[in-house]
Amino acid sequence: MRPDTDDRAAFLGGFVAAEGTFVETGDPPRFRFAVGLGRIDRAMCVSFAEYLDCGTICDAPRRKPHYDDESTFAVQSIRDHLRATIPFMDAHLPPSYKRKQYLAWRARLLDYWEYRGKRVRRCTVPGCDAPRRAHELCRHHLYEHYGV
Repeated sequence: MRPDTDDRAAFLGGFVAAEGTFVETGDPPRFRFAVGLGRIDRAMCVSFAEYLDCGTICDAPRRKPHYDDESTFAVQSIRDHLRATIPFMDAHLPPSYKRKQYLAWRARLLDYWEYRGKRVRRCTVPGCDAPRRAHELCRHHLYEHYGV
């Protein structure tokens, strides 16, 4: 990694410690990492999106006349959390109260992913990448095996 990349990652990690949020809502749960800022600071949201290579940026008008317009960078996909958010935070979020919040959020997310999350499971026949149906087989192998 180039030194400027290390510096950028450290800066973004510190920025998350100040402005980031880790939220779990609903049933089934939705896990969200977000950084919400005034629209004038939208470039920071773009920096997060470029560095993590995931997430979305939403712009919203002011809610009250004396508020600022808002920009929010958010990641909600569990796969994106597993691929980008968690490795980044593990490496770059400095020791802080926000890190304690993150660690609790990460534990709940990983528990959900491991034990309760729905995801496509593949056929157990070697070499077959089709989605599993019944008896741990894809539709083709299920019909082939049980003569349906």
